[in-house]
Parts: sequence; structure tokens; C-alpha cells
Amino acid sequence: MERTMDALLDRYFDTWLGMDAVYEKWAAHRGVTFNMLGVFDLLHRQGGVLPQAELCRRLHLSKQTVASVVDSLEKRGLALRRASETDRRTREVCLTGEGRAAARALSEALRRFERRAFAMLPPEEQHALVEASCRLQQSMAAALEEELAADADPSF
Repeated sequence: MERTMDALLDRYFDTWLGMDAVYEKWAAHRGVTFNMLGVFDLLHRQGGVLPQAELCRRLHLSKQTVASVVDSLEKRGLALRRASETDRRTREVCLTGEGRAAARALSEALRRFERRAFAMLPPEEQHALVEASCRLQQSMAAALEEELAADADPSF
């Protein structure tokens, strides 16, 4: 039984890495990094403005990674940072006019690509995939919390 579970986990891990590789390649073909794609897409879907901390939280990226991506977007004239109007301590990332156009084009192309891939699966498999992925993510988060609470020594 354990060997079967290990084989299943190996297949899952290979698939997860393969999905990342597909997105990396798709992004690179369009001249952006995977992380830049995530920032662009999220900013586009949120109206072009989000606090930098919210980008980190929603994309599950470190402050340093998001700062690096935003630095790159700023250098290209596609985004800028500003203090929030409601909380001057909060830094927001805002797409410029050129950045909004680029993010819209990139996000729409990404959605077409994803729709095309999803359409290759029957509708019941599409729903099952998303539901199972959500449950797995929740289970992994719960298992991590249990492990963190139980382990005083995080060594191997």
C-alpha cells in the first residue's frame, strides 16, 4: 500500500513540476517570466492596482520576488509603486497605461490557452480536477499546520 501511495505521489509531483514547466515555457515565449505573468494577470484581474503585500499573499511569493518583478516592470514603464491613498504606509503596485494594455493582452492570451487545454477534457473531468486540486491544497495546508504544531525541532 505504501509503495502504491509513493508511486502516486511521484506521479503527482512529476505532473505538478510539468505544469509549472508548461507555464514557464508559455510565459517565456511571450517575453516574460512565470512570476511576471502571475503579477500581470492578477493586477489585470484586479483593475490594475493592488498593494504589494497582497500580490505576495495571493501569488504565494516572497516580498523579495515580488519586489524584483515590480522593479522589472517599473524599468519597462509598465508599472509604478505609490503610497495608498487610504493608508500611506501601504505601497500599491499600479499598472501604467502601457502596462494595462500589456497585462490585458497577456491575460487574455493566457485565458485562451487555458480554455483550450481545459476543453481537451470532458466537463466532468474539468470539475473533478479543480475540486480535487482544491481539496488537496486544503489537506496539505492542514497537514502542514499539524506538522508545524507538533515539531519543536524542524530538522530532517
